[in-house]
Amino acid sequence: MADLIPWRLGYVALDVTDLDEAVRFWTVIGGLAVSERSEDTVHLRAGTDHHWIVLHRSGRAGIRRLAFELAAYEDLERYAERLDEEKIEFTRHEGERSGPALRLRDPSGYEIELVTGLGHIPNPPVGGWFSPKELLHAVVAVTDLEASFDFYTRVLGFKESDRVIGRTVFLRGGIGYHHALVLGGGRGEPHLDHVCFLMPDLDDLMRARASLMENGGELDRDLLRHPTSGSMGFYVKAVPSPSTLEMCVDHARITDPDHRPRALTPGRWTSNVWVPPRRKA
Repeated sequence: MADLIPWRLGYVALDVTDLDEAVRFWTVIGGLAVSERSEDTVHLRAGTDHHWIVLHRSGRAGIRRLAFELAAYEDLERYAERLDEEKIEFTRHEGERSGPALRLRDPSGYEIELVTGLGHIPNPPVGGWFSPKELLHAVVAVTDLEASFDFYTRVLGFKESDRVIGRTVFLRGGIGYHHALVLGGGRGEPHLDHVCFLMPDLDDLMRARASLMENGGELDRDLLRHPTSGSMGFYVKAVPSPSTLEMCVDHARITDPDHRPRALTPGRWTSNVWVPPRRKA
């Protein structure tokens, strides 16, 4: 029987204090479309998934839930057995526009959902100037990097792709993109650092950048190339703060079953290989 591994990042649920402001950001700047809206909740999508981002009106702002889609329905019961063996508490959930799910807490207190059959809408949104291709990954600050690494790899089955020594671990799911989840240590209290959308091509990336400039978006980091995934992109300040949204192209996939993770030393080129070397005095 195949090893358990989550397939991909399914959706990210966020609490926001100003729902209209958040919807404007994720649609106008992020390129998503509203798939469903109630008084206090908005589901946003790209492609044919029912939702990538779920916004909840709340008195506090921050991350509510990270959901990971499983490769097969039978994996849900296999995960339930594993969580029982590990004595990790979980609850069963009927699913939010999806198949059945399990909900639990990770070592930092984040609510994690393991979900089957994320909702599908046959037709993609139309009329947007640009449209993201994939909800690629989320980056979260954790309270204990090693405890979190053990939980997500040994218990949930993610695979390590690379790491920055003592700072960050990049984890991939079954779909194979270099990372579906990034754990960051030493970044203060637990919070969502950013989510990333993979764009169809360079033209779409630059359309998104031009659009945010014209529509009042604020760049956090402009065009760069990451040394880990090889992706090229930019970051924009998101809602809710202090999170950011990354948009990128050229994100690598790992297909080699014998892939050996690299350990990068923290330094000038850890995040951007285009940064020039410092001149000697």
